[in-house]
Amino acid sequence: EGVVATVQWMENSGVFNAGKGSVLRFDGRSIQMDAAVAVFDGAEVKQGAVEIVEDVQNPVLLAAEVMKTPHVKLGGDGATELARKLQLPGHPGPSKLAIARHQRLLKRIDQKGIAIAAPGWTPEALWLLDSEEQGENGSCAAPAIMGECDTVGAVALDAAGTFALAASTGGMSVMLRGRIGDVPVRGAGWQIGPMGGVLATGIGEHIIRLQGADKVYRLLELAIHPQQACEQIVQLFDPEIPVGFIALTKDGLGVASNRDMPSYPPMEE
Repeated sequence: EGVVATVQWMENSGVFNAGKGSVLRFDGRSIQMDAAVAVFDGAEVKQGAVEIVEDVQNPVLLAAEVMKTPHVKLGGDGATELARKLQLPGHPGPSKLAIARHQRLLKRIDQKGIAIAAPGWTPEALWLLDSEEQGENGSCAAPAIMGECDTVGAVALDAAGTFALAASTGGMSVMLRGRIGDVPVRGAGWQIGPMGGVLATGIGEHIIRLQGADKVYRLLELAIHPQQACEQIVQLFDPEIPVGFIALTKDGLGVASNRDMPSYPPMEE
């Protein structure tokens, strides 16, 4: 309940690329979101996720409801239909921030003469969009990806030793309708078990291919501190690709990324 409520608050803030603040897809019309919730109670992993769900203000609440069904994941129209049956609030539509981000993206593409061909961006195009726009500390400031670094998540441990995590995202703007990122994919966007919980953020395709969250978790199994585990796996990614991890065990926590990433507790300087 704690991690779901935390993510729901961030979805409602409109500041992040999740819930009310979700970015527009490349078509300039679509808002498609992913979310996941998972719990390890000492015996088994319980999980629920939604993919490319539309017209839902809080996908994380829907993912939590999926945990109560016989299913693990629901996607598209079926997920939206369940949200309506549960009377979850619909999405208010693109925020002013989301619209402005999309307009800046199109302007940037035109200025740089970048060919965004189906089925989407190439790493070279992403670099062109990101270059010359990064903040002094390598912050995710480029119009193309400033919203894509705003996947939100929370991981927690209670007094009984139960780990829980939740995550939500609006996906990526330089993507076609129907694209699914790392958030709902176990081993990529998240991993949980007796050692703790791990969440990822960044460019989902790269996180899925490298199974980022699972790699962090495997280091936790080797008794490596979560801070070191997160830092080691961040180094596996091309520095041109935004990525970050948070991890929590019974002995400590870790937060690491190759871009500025807000977190609590804050990352050490």
